[in-house]
Amino acid sequence: MRRAVHLSVRFLGSLLPLPVREADRAWVASVLTAAELRVWLRLGRADRRESIAVARRAGRALTGHVDVTDDRFLAAALLHDVGKLDARLGPLRRAGATLAGAAAPPTEVRSWVERTGLARRVGLYLLHPEVGAQALAVAGARPEAVAWAAAHHDPAAFAALGFPEGVPEALAAADGEPRARPRTDR
Repeated sequence: MRRAVHLSVRFLGSLLPLPVREADRAWVASVLTAAELRVWLRLGRADRRESIAVARRAGRALTGHVDVTDDRFLAAALLHDVGKLDARLGPLRRAGATLAGAAAPPTEVRSWVERTGLARRVGLYLLHPEVGAQALAVAGARPEAVAWAAAHHDPAAFAALGFPEGVPEALAAADGEPRARPRTDR
């Protein structure tokens, strides 16, 4: 239920054409490396606003887990959804893609990426953790951002990240993910 509420709020927020505040943009620029910032700036307004909200919640949740001057994990929070860029789907199609992904077996979702048109874009959207990790690696992002982009929907992969104790769970909670319950749909 919590995930459904999170996705609903996120969907409604994506419909509002609100700009990113200049203070938030400056904060992001202070957290990300130049290479990471170039990737982040490619996100649409709604995705930038959401990434900032996730990173702000992550910052609060990470207190006690990492040094507050260590911004690697804030960068990971800001960049975790960059894989959605390649799908080029608006809010309504993203909602439809999420429903399609919930109904389709993982092998079918993977096959969509091999197609053209909307099926390919839906497949890319549903595989955004892999797509984002690859894009961040190519761009020269920090290893923590690459690793988190790849693992952020897969609690079963958290232990292998090598992050300090509690960090993956704090990042997942900041993004509205369910508590350490492995997903079986990807």
